[in-house]
Amino acid sequence: MSNTLLVNYRKMVEQAWMPIFVKDELDTEMLLEGCRLAGLQVVEYTLRREDAAEVIPTLREKLPGVVIFVGSTIDDEKVVNQMKGKFPQLMTISELAPYVDGYISMLPYSDETLKKYSATHLCVPAASTGGEALRQISSGACFIKVLGPDFSFSKQLHALPTFGYCPTYITGGVTMERMEEAFAAGNMLCAAGFDVVLRGEDPATLTAQKVAEKIACFVENAKKTREKIYPQLKGLEKMSDEEFVKALPNYCSVL
Repeated sequence: MSNTLLVNYRKMVEQAWMPIFVKDELDTEMLLEGCRLAGLQVVEYTLRREDAAEVIPTLREKLPGVVIFVGSTIDDEKVVNQMKGKFPQLMTISELAPYVDGYISMLPYSDETLKKYSATHLCVPAASTGGEALRQISSGACFIKVLGPDFSFSKQLHALPTFGYCPTYITGGVTMERMEEAFAAGNMLCAAGFDVVLRGEDPATLTAQKVAEKIACFVENAKKTREKIYPQLKGLEKMSDEEFVKALPNYCSVL
């Protein structure tokens, strides 16, 4: 077991929620400063953002000590390299490896990719069937990404005959009002883009401090709401590694 992987996995689980840098018109530096001020441990920066190729290599410097996930990844170099002609911000899994701690995708990953990169990076691919989820968890995925706003697939993955093995991370339509429903469906983690986090805010008057305040509300609400569903997760930060793993309701692939 890689100690770094477990440390990063713990940060991910302990935070309960993470912000997603999606394609929007918001100032990148302001959002990053908001993340710093909020004391975040984990963020997701997607390749949908047009400045991704320039910003991702600098994120460890800009967010020291923060676990960096890159989202919207595709684990096929031939496809990515050709699509760079239309989307120059794209980077392959291997190009991203030196700069990030984990990968997230709305597509599945091959067994080859998972077996190669799960030894050094946290991998969160998507799945559309129960069998696809199990295959990827068995090959090294630490979570399966589930797409909201519908929670029926999450419930399917956590049905009694599955013994709740599958750790799921849900994005898409997970507002603060829907967090309890998301966690009750079996999801361990949730996330939202800054378009959701900052909904209703005037971009012209938005500040890094306001971004931090909004982030803090989402994190606090996620932790409190999840503890209602999984009371054994209260106080995760103070648990030993052994106690942490024992408290998890799902399978842990980083052991």
